[in-house]
Amino acid sequence: MVTMNRNKVVIVGTGQVGSTAAFAIVTHGLCNELVLIDHSAGKALGESHDLDDGSEFQDRHVKVRNGDYGDCKDADIVVITVGRKPPANSTRLDELGFTIGLVGDVVDRVMASGFNGVIVMVSNPVDVMAWYAWKRSGLPRTQVLGTGTALDTSRLKTIIGEETGLDPRNVGGFVMGEHGDSQFTAWSTVSLGGKPFTRFLSDNADRFSSVSTHEIEEKTRTRGNEIVAAKGGTNFGIASTVAGIVQTILWDERRIVPVSTLLDGEYGERDVFLGVPTELRANGANEIVELELADDELAKLHHSAELVRSYCEGLAVAADRHDSFFPPDRLYGETP
Repeated sequence: MVTMNRNKVVIVGTGQVGSTAAFAIVTHGLCNELVLIDHSAGKALGESHDLDDGSEFQDRHVKVRNGDYGDCKDADIVVITVGRKPPANSTRLDELGFTIGLVGDVVDRVMASGFNGVIVMVSNPVDVMAWYAWKRSGLPRTQVLGTGTALDTSRLKTIIGEETGLDPRNVGGFVMGEHGDSQFTAWSTVSLGGKPFTRFLSDNADRFSSVSTHEIEEKTRTRGNEIVAAKGGTNFGIASTVAGIVQTILWDERRIVPVSTLLDGEYGERDVFLGVPTELRANGANEIVELELADDELAKLHHSAELVRSYCEGLAVAADRHDSFFPPDRLYGETP
């Protein structure tokens, strides 16, 4: 007897990030049904029709439609991308005061539907917002995660590929910590073709004498800002990241991805969400893979945790101030 394996993804927020993530999910045929929710129902309807109209030329048909929060009840994954286009020269943490009211409202509406799947947080500052969604939703720690430093890790590999001329997929390793200015490259984990990257550079000093790990790390940290300055926001990189996370969870791939997840004693930290290598399964952030970091890397992780935690500690006040705020203008999901 053939049984039907159905899965459903909901994306809340159909700005540049949300709509591009929807496109990535559809083109890869990751689920059976994709539902779009936006403050502007007309925007969600337009995006759903536009996505569905190309089904003739997709490898697999994904049913795309606009919906409401009642659709979250039987969803496997809810992706939250609400936010606004970041002002010039702002940091991701600067977005906290605006985003907190949006995310609180969305989480409340999602949970009121009876949702018991996995929340994937994309809204910035993503580590703080993932922590807040976990606290507010009451879901187990495995079922709430943020995109974390997954995109930053991909950027690191891309930049190493640019500097060496080699395929970025040959690069292993992780960017860890906050998805923001305090992130760091864990160079002790970075390899190229299986060889530690610093050893690779020293063994090929005649070819790569101009390549600097310091410059690579700085380029990785500022890549998002450069894109925002050039085109007003980022959408393709983060959309691919979201699609990869969705695929890993829906297909129970057990892939290790540096998502933002709750630390509960790992690395000596508690009650804070940070981007760390994590095994993703059908239940979400199944298990943190705790690495043996160098002393300076562990110090950077603690600094990142302290910074993120400081914002979380003040979140109750911000929540009281913005809890009923749901802006009349269109929701965006701009997440460099």
